[in-house]
Amino acid sequence: MSTFGQQAVYAPTSRLTDRAYLAWTAVAIAYAIAFLQRVSPQSVSLSFMHDFNTDAAGVAMLASSYFWGYTLMQIPAGLLVDRYGVKRVVLASMIASSLGSAAFALAPNLLDVFAARLVVACGDALVFTALLKLVAQSFSDERFGVMSGISQVSGYVGGVIATTPLAAAVSGFGWRACFLFIACIGLANLAFAKLALKPDPVSHSSKTLKGVAMAARQSLAHVANWGCAMTFASHFAVVTTLSGVWGIPMVAHLFHISPTTAGTPLLAFMIGNAIGSIFLGHVADRAAAALDSALVRICLLRMVLIALLLPPVAHALGFVYVTVVFTALGLVAGGTVPLVLKCVKKLYTADLIGVGASVNTTAAGIFAGASQPVIGFAMLAASQVSGTDAVHNSAVIGDAGYSVLIAILLLMSLPGIAGPLLMRSKLIAR
Repeated sequence: MSTFGQQAVYAPTSRLTDRAYLAWTAVAIAYAIAFLQRVSPQSVSLSFMHDFNTDAAGVAMLASSYFWGYTLMQIPAGLLVDRYGVKRVVLASMIASSLGSAAFALAPNLLDVFAARLVVACGDALVFTALLKLVAQSFSDERFGVMSGISQVSGYVGGVIATTPLAAAVSGFGWRACFLFIACIGLANLAFAKLALKPDPVSHSSKTLKGVAMAARQSLAHVANWGCAMTFASHFAVVTTLSGVWGIPMVAHLFHISPTTAGTPLLAFMIGNAIGSIFLGHVADRAAAALDSALVRICLLRMVLIALLLPPVAHALGFVYVTVVFTALGLVAGGTVPLVLKCVKKLYTADLIGVGASVNTTAAGIFAGASQPVIGFAMLAASQVSGTDAVHNSAVIGDAGYSVLIAILLLMSLPGIAGPLLMRSKLIAR
């Protein structure tokens, strides 16, 4: 074949490959923004409480609003992507996230804050499902594992930005300006995605929302599937509450430092999360015959690490110690998700794996959303009862409040031990 002929064959393929990576980049950026939005409360909580003259209960409402919106969209997420295609769902998601972020930045009261964060979450909840669908459509089977792993890491990039960088930006420019900027980035990415994503083919999916709901209901007739949902919900709620809501405020209080400096341990957590999801993911394949035991052990390890963050211990051992503990927690958290996904693959058929993912994420959203007000009120009450924490400001959370936080997180971890035991018989049978 002539050189010209070879160029004619390879050039279109190269252009298609480049287009696929450009499209992936646009949706991966959207996922990074979504992850940033999910864990941002910890970086804005102190400024938020000051501006709205609220306390831990107000921060709990800020966090729970996102989880409720996230939960609301989990069941229909896969259906929407299958029926309407990646491009339309992603563009709609980006519009909701950007407008919600702008509304949050301009919100005059707590009710508007709740509504804005609800809108943001409804948009963000669709992104990762669409991203995985795009990877499956655009890349070969040999590249799917690598690209889906990198896609997960793209979210952790957003998590990293939500720690020290966002805390520094909030200190310098204020939280409202920061979220207006995030909204502008989202709109710029929307324009990029509109150009980069190919039009979706006509869907021939016969799935309906009623059918997905019925399949989810039928799946919960099996105790093992309840165990899987409990395991993931416990992991998600505990890790997100610590790393996305109260981590920076707790570290800032313990060591009397600025939120910017306090973001360092959470930055280490997110980096550990990314490393754990990549490297410890290989353990999921090796542990295929003993997934239940592996999940129980990793849950117990997470509980030990969380207990090591109790204020008296943290005060005694210092800032570097706390940073090391958060790094280890990140590695453990990152390694947990592949193990849970392996269980989902074993417990649900190929046709119902999307239903399994929806059941798990819905359970996680409900658990995380319902627990936030309880945690906020319990922390505030403990701080006020202790006397010393609330001498100057009744809204301040002190050592007693953060000790209660750690205790509640340990209690919330218990389903992560019971869940794998409920899955054991079915995992062994398969």
